[in-house]
Amino acid sequence: MSNIHVLDEKTAGKIAAGEVIERPAGVLKELLENAVDAGATSINVDIEGSGRDLIRVNDNGCGMSAEDLELCVLRHATSKIRAFGDLAHLHTFGFRGEALYSAAAVSRMTLTSCTGDGSGHRLELHAGKVVAKSPAPAIKGTTVEIRNLFYNVPARLKFLKSDAYERACLLKVIEESALANLPVSYRVHVNGRAVYDLPAQTGPLPDAVKARAKQILGDEVASTLLFKAFDEMQLKLFVTPSDKLVTVRDMQYVFVNRRPIDSKTVQQAVYKAYQNVRPKDRHPAFLVYLTLDPADFDVNIHPQKRDIRFVNENKVFAFLMHAVGETVFSNARPVDVAVPAPSITLPPPAQPAAEQLFKPAAPTPMEAYAASCRPAPAPHGAFAPKLHFVAKETEEPVEYVARAPVFTPTEPAPEAPAQPADMHAQGDPAWYHGPYHYLGQLQRSYLLFENPEGLVVIDQHAAQERVLFEHYLAAFDRRDVKVQKLLFPVHVDLPPSNAETLLSWADWLKTAGFELEPFSAHTVLVRTMPHMIRFKEDDMKAFIISLSQVVGDPSKSTESLKRKMVAMLACKKAIKAHDAISPAEAEALLDNMKKCKDGMHCPHGRPCVAQLNMKQLDKLFGR
Repeated sequence: MSNIHVLDEKTAGKIAAGEVIERPAGVLKELLENAVDAGATSINVDIEGSGRDLIRVNDNGCGMSAEDLELCVLRHATSKIRAFGDLAHLHTFGFRGEALYSAAAVSRMTLTSCTGDGSGHRLELHAGKVVAKSPAPAIKGTTVEIRNLFYNVPARLKFLKSDAYERACLLKVIEESALANLPVSYRVHVNGRAVYDLPAQTGPLPDAVKARAKQILGDEVASTLLFKAFDEMQLKLFVTPSDKLVTVRDMQYVFVNRRPIDSKTVQQAVYKAYQNVRPKDRHPAFLVYLTLDPADFDVNIHPQKRDIRFVNENKVFAFLMHAVGETVFSNARPVDVAVPAPSITLPPPAQPAAEQLFKPAAPTPMEAYAASCRPAPAPHGAFAPKLHFVAKETEEPVEYVARAPVFTPTEPAPEAPAQPADMHAQGDPAWYHGPYHYLGQLQRSYLLFENPEGLVVIDQHAAQERVLFEHYLAAFDRRDVKVQKLLFPVHVDLPPSNAETLLSWADWLKTAGFELEPFSAHTVLVRTMPHMIRFKEDDMKAFIISLSQVVGDPSKSTESLKRKMVAMLACKKAIKAHDAISPAEAEALLDNMKKCKDGMHCPHGRPCVAQLNMKQLDKLFGR
């Protein structure tokens, strides 16, 4: 008896659906592509729940006859190709005839369509089986309604994420489709709430792309995009300048013949162009529009048609790298930043020599060691926010407090973090070779100290970032974050997909001191913040926007997000380059660095301290 048998149509259909449709966003992508292929100039999308309850796509395209309506839900039924050779001449998004068949196999689907000639027709299917046919209003276009997605494949439901995350994926698909198809208007409602109303863009391409990008990427990013067109590959390129890079990679779009794709070749070419000017924690935002002969790439290598293969990968890579470099650097303009003239800010002059005679003698090593074991009072204006955090809200709300370059400790410091193993006998870290004498501030960016080995240079921003990072992280780990209510909630405008993703972390963020709630599809409200942060309003908005770009699936580890969030908080609050500080503050910063677990690197891995020994200095002068 044979061990091999042919699967029944029902089982084969569910397996095929799994290849094409992984989540609700996969269904929506296929339906949007069908609508655009049908010549639609207006698309309306309604979503309920996470898309499992309802996805409805209505378009004003060419519509289908009664006969085509029944054929379109059959496997491999397509109007796009007739033979294998047609794949080399494709100018449509869909072509395999699997979208409606796959969606119908795992849902309750209703199709309504009309060509504009005569009455319309309606078809209802459950799990791929036609259960009803009926006439419909004579309204040109097609409406596809998907309900109870995966109701007959419960195992698939286990792999879906939270409703908020799935909604974010759905909105991301709409954003890609809208950026690819500028002459099409999109109206999107989620749970009855208007999320997007994107009018058709029919003007010149640069203006049309930037107008739509403002509604999707936000004004700040869209307004900085540089544009350049190239005849080769009919490339239309929109990229951020080197001084306007963003913190995440989710603002990168590649379209080949208007098809949104993921392409490592394109992405790496763009990054290669920025390689000499891009910090490792910053990324370019870009929109790449390529128009190629269908024979020059293969889109049929992935079930969801996200990946493509170029016939000549090296040629595409080299051309795009050159094009991005030409666009970015030929458009580069000096940034107007008020930089002070080169100078060294020296500490106050020494006391008169007569007064020095009455100074106590320098302590012996044993006396210095004993003194180091006693808690020294923090100098006024010290950098580290030496606060004792209490796990309760303050009683009175406060208004926003402007960020000052330094923090003044007002409460007892938390316990010092455990010291690493590579400490000297007296308790100092291995990199610390005192005593240190403060010399001054170079360009209001670097702190200069003298020690027995020579000259020590400290990056003031990176150093304070590390100090704040460890203090904040210790507070979050102890779960004793003191929460401050805001007198007026902060309204933060975000792309809807980012807002949905951020709100999926709302419960966890509340434990970290940030209470968020939705206000509209584009806006979230911030009602509280950790007392130790005390952002002013603009800084709070900038932080929440950055946070919305780094959060991801809420089912992932919170440890990674916690470290990213704390690192961003430290970066936002740390003193910046070109900020002046006093000698006492500089010395306090060095002392706080000494207490850190890793005083040599900022949270992003950049060095904080550089030591130039006397041999290196002597060599500079040929001694």
